[in-house]
Amino acid sequence: MDRFRFLTALPLFILTAACAPMVDTHGDALDADVLDALETGTATRADVAKALGSPSSRTVFDAEDWIYIHSRQERTAFFKPRETERDVVVLKFDRDGVLREKEVKTLKDGRAITPAPQSEQNENSLTILDQLISNAGRMGTDAPVH
Repeated sequence: MDRFRFLTALPLFILTAACAPMVDTHGDALDADVLDALETGTATRADVAKALGSPSSRTVFDAEDWIYIHSRQERTAFFKPRETERDVVVLKFDRDGVLREKEVKTLKDGRAITPAPQSEQNENSLTILDQLISNAGRMGTDAPVH
């Protein structure tokens, strides 16, 4: 009888283990004490790099900002992943390389955005037929091709 119970419970244990969430972690979580130890007005880029390592990203328009990103997602079986944790730390430096501001954003600070609807066709784009017809007149000339 005990063997029967074991054999009937075994598939239940296997199915339960298969439904355990898988955790995906991206980026390194920064230590809050180390981040607090970096004082604005005195810490330099070299101090920050030594304490926190290289940033995940730098701002595109202003090379004076460093961004550290950490996120954690949980996925169960075939369901859509769910982000459970996100920390974005933005460190802003002045022109001399001295830390002037620290910003910490979490998952609660995030906002959902809706992409703009895509237009059906760009008015300035040419179809293949338009391109073939426009190129037919230029076959024997030195006219530039667009």
